[in-house]
Parts: sequence; structure tokens; C-alpha cells
Amino acid sequence: MNHAKSDFRPFSSDSQRVSANLEQIYRAWLDARRQFDSMPVSMFWADKDGADYLYVKFSSTDNGTSIGPRNPDTEKQLAGFTQTKDELKARIQSFDAVIQERAGLYRRLRLPSLPDRQAEILRKLDIDELLGNDLLVVGTNAFVAYELFIGAKLPTGNEETEDFDLAWCRGSKVSLATLLGKQSTKTKTLFGVLKSIDSSYRISPRKPYQAVSSDGYEVELLAAPSTHPLPKNEAFDPMASLIEQEWLLKGTAVSVVVATIRGRVAPLVVPDPRWMALHKLWLADKRERRADKKDKDRRQGNVLLDAARYFLQTSHPLDIDFVLELPEELRQYFDKWCASGGFVPEA
Repeated sequence: MNHAKSDFRPFSSDSQRVSANLEQIYRAWLDARRQFDSMPVSMFWADKDGADYLYVKFSSTDNGTSIGPRNPDTEKQLAGFTQTKDELKARIQSFDAVIQERAGLYRRLRLPSLPDRQAEILRKLDIDELLGNDLLVVGTNAFVAYELFIGAKLPTGNEETEDFDLAWCRGSKVSLATLLGKQSTKTKTLFGVLKSIDSSYRISPRKPYQAVSSDGYEVELLAAPSTHPLPKNEAFDPMASLIEQEWLLKGTAVSVVVATIRGRVAPLVVPDPRWMALHKLWLADKRERRADKKDKDRRQGNVLLDAARYFLQTSHPLDIDFVLELPEELRQYFDKWCASGGFVPEA
């Protein structure tokens, strides 16, 4: 089913302003939090052979490394560390207060939001520079980002889900690190992030691409065949046969910041809406797909193509260049959508 432009309910100019302000303060918070997390956990004096030595701990499990005996230089190091850490703490607390205020305005305007549990994971992934560089948010959660990006409520609604699916994107053309020409030297992992939030997470013995917490919350990692093998330090082991994941690594990814249900904030980086749309339409016909998901897949796929037609002509055009990129498996779905809506791609 195709939708007319009038079926989409545009967000107000106030909504766009509040959304932009929320993103601005989140970026400031993120910068301060990354600086704070990059600092040693602590510095302290300890007695060694009857003299004071300055020790530094880089992690909570670190026993501490001696920098040297007490002298003007080490005293200055400790004072500088303490001052910087206190200033960053104060900045983060100040930004948190502003975020809460702006997120409250955001929620009162009924803009799309995320559950706080998912948001906590996304913030930590962003702090550790994994979100957008190594990982994309996929599945139903991505549609929160699409609504905010197009600036309108989707006619199909935004269905809440407890599923939390991520896709591996490191090394692909949609990875921000790839676009900036950065080589990844990070040792942080998705599983490490989950464990830092809730130590009860375990990799499922039946589904090695899924981590499950003690209360049954599931996080799944999907990966296109071209991204295998994943780094050895990543505990997840996603299936290497999901060819449809390749399509989510094409085009131009979308990045937004949304408020949470409880008035916090969360970053979202999601696949190109055009490729996500055709991915969904293809899934709706996939034999192995659960029957109860197929109708939703088809609705979401069609409405995303309609959204791109009406709102994303500049950033994500449905033009001939896009059509020529389509693999044979997806071309039929695009042609069918064009025919049903009377759409002709422009050169």
C-alpha cells in the first residue's frame, strides 16, 4: 500500500527546534564524558620504603603503577589531575540537568522516543566510539530515527519492541571511521559494553550471536558476510550467511539523537532508509521469516520508500543512480512500489 504525502503528520517547528537543541547538548555531554572516561580512574599517594610515591590506576581492577616519589613535579601532576577531573564532573552534571530539561520538552511534544534500557546501551556504545563506527541499530528501533530524520510521524505508527538488534558495519562504506579514513585501534567490544552495564550478560549457547541478561533481556548482533571474521576479542559470533545484511551497509547512514521515556537521551545511527525499506520488503517474502513479522515488514518497507519520495529527495534520492545500484533481488520490489504509486525515478 502506498501512502500520500498528506498521510504523514509533520512535526511542528517547535518540535524541530527542541530536537536540535537536545542533540546540541548531547554532543557537548558526549565530549565531556569521553574526556572523563579517558582519564585514569585515580591518582594517590602510597608509602614505599618509608617515602610517599604517586600511583596511578587506569582501571578499577588495576593495582596501580608508580609515577615517582613525592616532589614538586608529582605534586603538580596530582593537583592537575584532581582539578581536571573535578571540572569534567561538574560539566557533566551541568549538561545532565540541561538534558533532563530539554528531554522533558521533547517528550511533551510527543516526539518519537526510546526505552531507557536500550538508551543506556547506546550511550555507552557512543562514549566508547563503537556506535556508527562499528555498529548500526537495525530492526524496529531504527524507525524512531527515521521519523525524527524526516520530521514527520509515519502513517504506520511506531511499534515498540523489546528486541534490540545491532549490525556490524566496521570496514563498510557506511561506517563513519571508514568515511574519515580512520583505522580502528579500539579494544572495546559490544560484549564488553554490555558487561559494564550489567555483569549478568552471557552469550547464548544456542545462539552465539545473542547476549542475554539474567532477567532475559536480549541483544543480537547481525553481520554481513563481507564483514567476517569479526575481531577476535568480540565474544559475539553472528551468522556469516545473512546476505541481506549486505544491503544495510549501502547508501548513507542516518544519525539522530532522541529522548527516552524517562527523560534521558540516546543516540541512534541507522542504515540508509531506502536500503532499509527494500530490505524489509525482501524480508516479508523470505521463507524462513516468522509469519507474524511479515505484514509489519511489508508495511514498514512501503512507508519508508514513501517517506524517501516525499521528504528525502536531496539527502537520499530515489533516482536513476540509486536504481542502478540495486541488486536483482531488490529491483523487483522497487519496480513494484514504483508501479503501484505511479513513481518514475529521475535521471
